[in-house]
Amino acid sequence: MTLDASRIAFRPYWWDIEEPLRQTHNDPLPPEADVVIVGGGFTGMAAALPLARAGKSVIIIEKSTPGYGASTRNGGINSASIRPSHHDLERHYGRDFADKIFLEASAARQDLEDFCQREKIDGKFKLSGWFKGAMSARDYDYLAHETDYLRETLNIPCHMISKADQHKEIATDRFYGGMVEEDVGGFHPSKFFAGFLRVITEAGVRIFEETAVHDIIDHASSGKIVITSKGKVHGGTVIVATNGYTGGREHKFSRFLRRRLVPVRSSIIVTEHLGEERVKALMPAMRMYGNTAELVTYFRPTPDGQRILLGARGAEAVPTIKTVNFLRKRLISILPQLSDTQIDYCWTGNVAFNRQLIPRIFTHDGIHYSSGYAGSGTVWARWCGKKLAEHILGQSNDPSILSGDITSAVPLYDGHPWFMPFVYSWYGLKDQINEWRHG
Repeated sequence: MTLDASRIAFRPYWWDIEEPLRQTHNDPLPPEADVVIVGGGFTGMAAALPLARAGKSVIIIEKSTPGYGASTRNGGINSASIRPSHHDLERHYGRDFADKIFLEASAARQDLEDFCQREKIDGKFKLSGWFKGAMSARDYDYLAHETDYLRETLNIPCHMISKADQHKEIATDRFYGGMVEEDVGGFHPSKFFAGFLRVITEAGVRIFEETAVHDIIDHASSGKIVITSKGKVHGGTVIVATNGYTGGREHKFSRFLRRRLVPVRSSIIVTEHLGEERVKALMPAMRMYGNTAELVTYFRPTPDGQRILLGARGAEAVPTIKTVNFLRKRLISILPQLSDTQIDYCWTGNVAFNRQLIPRIFTHDGIHYSSGYAGSGTVWARWCGKKLAEHILGQSNDPSILSGDITSAVPLYDGHPWFMPFVYSWYGLKDQINEWRHG
């Protein structure tokens, strides 16, 4: 079926809400603040809230508008997944570290649900569970081994679904069965962001949007001077929370982080209105969904149950009909029943990876950082921002396993991911070989 390009809106489906996504104030940038946070997404907001409630004056400086980056461009899947498997983490860092990071992921997921309830944020959060489809028989066996360990040793609620039974989860023969992790949910990113914005505004946090940070330098006596396009501000404490939108060489302050963080584009489509009956026929369990491919695909019903969303890593900075066709082909490969379906939305956003492929919270040269969520920032960004604030406040009774180590720089790299086409090709080849040899 030929796509009707005229109906496609090249912007996030999530932005069609009535709630405000921006603060309404005309305050000039103050000369000083106890805490200056660079980046107005989930991480910056999560760090700002406990600091403001502890009595600190907190401002957020955002070069665009609040949440314009990954916070309102993501797929709304709350997995807190770890890119390396438990086995790989154990091999590199030891079993204790691997256990702790998986347990922390589970705690972070629960904390997100608790946060929505406690702060009365109607982000359409639903604890749906997450089905991870195995792309080969070998992948299924690997998932089964890991599932046994996570369930029996760490008490993380998960179980396997055989290929014979997977139609109870999703109406496809594309997978060789898969894993269900029951403590994973999904939300509406913009509605969650709007509620979060209300909460931090009530706490006294001010966001200064359309304000670019050029440099961060030492203050003569204490703290830092943050030099922006709208003046200078003295921050007693400075947090950089930019993640996949850290910027390029025009921003001097970002050089340290951008050498350690690779922005990777993720593109998403949303189908036309299908109706809840048809969506449920295709996705009987109405879960969040993903797969074991190196070039992972993630998909889900929209929160109202009327459409299907699908995302994958994409190469185009500005999405075009080429992006739509690429993603639609992925969708039809999983659900061929949708070959007659039009696409209503397509957009692109950045996620960010470090060399370790796990989130990190650290301090360098007196500046605090949290970054590297590897495509799972809907949970990790808020959790890590909160944990960073607790560290700054000296509330370290329950420190994060992600805290401390500075992530290492990527060789021959200064913020422009020139090597990503080669990475995509290599991962795509690995996926083909995996399905050919072990299918």
